[in-house]
Amino acid sequence: MSGARAMYVRICLVAALAAIAASQDASKKFPKKEARISSLEDYCRTEGEVVRCSGFHFDREQQKATFDLQTEVRIAADGNTYEVGKEQSARTFVFENCSFVNFPLGLFYTLEISELDMRGCGIRHVHWENFASGAEKMAILLLADNEIHELPSKTFSGASSLQFLFLNRNRLSKLHIDSFENLGELQHLDLAENELEDLPPDVFSDLKSLQRVFLADNLLTIVAGDLFANNPLLFSVTLQRNRLEELEEYAFRPKGVGKEVAEHQVHSIDLSHNPRLKVLLLNLNVSHLYASNCSLDRVNLYGSVTTVDLSFNSVRELYFPASDKLEHLVLRNNSLVQLASLSRLPRLRHLDVADNPELGHLPEDWQTPQMEMLVLRNTGQEELPLKAIEGMPNLKKLDVSGNRITDLDPSSFPLLSQLTHFYIHKNSWNCFSLRAVLDVLIRPNGITYSVDIPDPDFPGEYLHGIACMYRIANKESMESSSSSEVAPESFEFWEKPKNYNAPSSEVEELRREFKVIVQHFDEKFDMAFAQLRRLNELMESIERLNQTVWNQVTLSV
Repeated sequence: MSGARAMYVRICLVAALAAIAASQDASKKFPKKEARISSLEDYCRTEGEVVRCSGFHFDREQQKATFDLQTEVRIAADGNTYEVGKEQSARTFVFENCSFVNFPLGLFYTLEISELDMRGCGIRHVHWENFASGAEKMAILLLADNEIHELPSKTFSGASSLQFLFLNRNRLSKLHIDSFENLGELQHLDLAENELEDLPPDVFSDLKSLQRVFLADNLLTIVAGDLFANNPLLFSVTLQRNRLEELEEYAFRPKGVGKEVAEHQVHSIDLSHNPRLKVLLLNLNVSHLYASNCSLDRVNLYGSVTTVDLSFNSVRELYFPASDKLEHLVLRNNSLVQLASLSRLPRLRHLDVADNPELGHLPEDWQTPQMEMLVLRNTGQEELPLKAIEGMPNLKKLDVSGNRITDLDPSSFPLLSQLTHFYIHKNSWNCFSLRAVLDVLIRPNGITYSVDIPDPDFPGEYLHGIACMYRIANKESMESSSSSEVAPESFEFWEKPKNYNAPSSEVEELRREFKVIVQHFDEKFDMAFAQLRRLNELMESIERLNQTVWNQVTLSV
């Protein structure tokens, strides 16, 4: 009987050892899904009001970290009572060199956190359970530089006091219609540098306090008309570098009734660098609108706008039906051929239409009394638009560089004497006219001007740094050109005829090249004639000397 018992004991021991070994192997193959963190002592340090934690690593998909911190209990000196201590006085937690594939559970249950920084922690999954308890006091949440690809329904609903939410530089491709539910205090939302292709129509409807939205560097193609309809405090929206093709007319207009909603002005909207965007038709109330580096060829803006930048597009048609508040307009590098729609802007102060080579003449009946700066660089101007400038009594800065201007009527100098900056380089100046502009208008009035980059092969001259060439009409002009000082009254002699018909571009180019060649040889001939005159004077002096000497010499044989 004793032998049977011994055998039974051996079998039980073998079975127990096998079970233990199997459980160990299973634990190696299938680690625990939940890992409890009961203390911060070995991982966190306090620096003033900031707690910095490092060394937490839960980088497996099935691992979920749970903060289960023990509340400190101290026995009083009398031995009969106890005291419950506070966990941490700090309100800001920063996790550095940590990895949480799943956002940790219970983090807010025992820690009172107002600001949480978990940037670059490798987070992939965030759920409503993470903020279900204790997160109502958190105001700032930084989750940038993670790997979050989706925000499920009601993700942050437990963080009702959240004001700043940073989700930039993640892999977000989808938002649910109620991803931001119960965030009525949120002011700043950063979703830039993600993979969002579309936005649900009412995704921002609960964000009544929303002011700044960052949506740059995504894959968005359309902005719906009611996207920001329920955001009456909207301050700025950034949408640059997306794939925008369509913007509905009222996309940036909050809906509602009342004077405050009607008069609220969005500070800035940035639509730049959307190469698929061709038409801009908006009704908005905004201070600054940026839409540069797109493919716009038609722009219609209704409502109120103060500053508009449409540079580096292909704009040919431009209409501002309600433009009473427009002050700054940049249309640099487009395809403009006329500016008739801009000739009646009562508050326009700054107009930049540089690099529109087909623009040509400005309307003569221009009336922009507040204009202070006008940039006409490289716009095909052959003469200064004096008639248009007459409608700009406050003009201070004028840039007409890079054009084909040759002359300037001295009678217009009083009109331009109010300028503080006058950029006239890179033109086809006649040296006679340029000398008058510099000596009579610019330098005596202390006007700042620009100069050309010296070219050693340029056949003309540089007057105070500005390139020019002498263009002489007849013999009388040739004689007068030898003088270094030319009276301003004589400049009328070299003006272009009033009824001059411009030749074709090829003939004009040949004419200019011919003038350059003639000018070059004229200079060479002038130098040769000057040397001949000096040689002739020297020979005449020698002859006079010979006559004097021979008159005083007597030969005796």
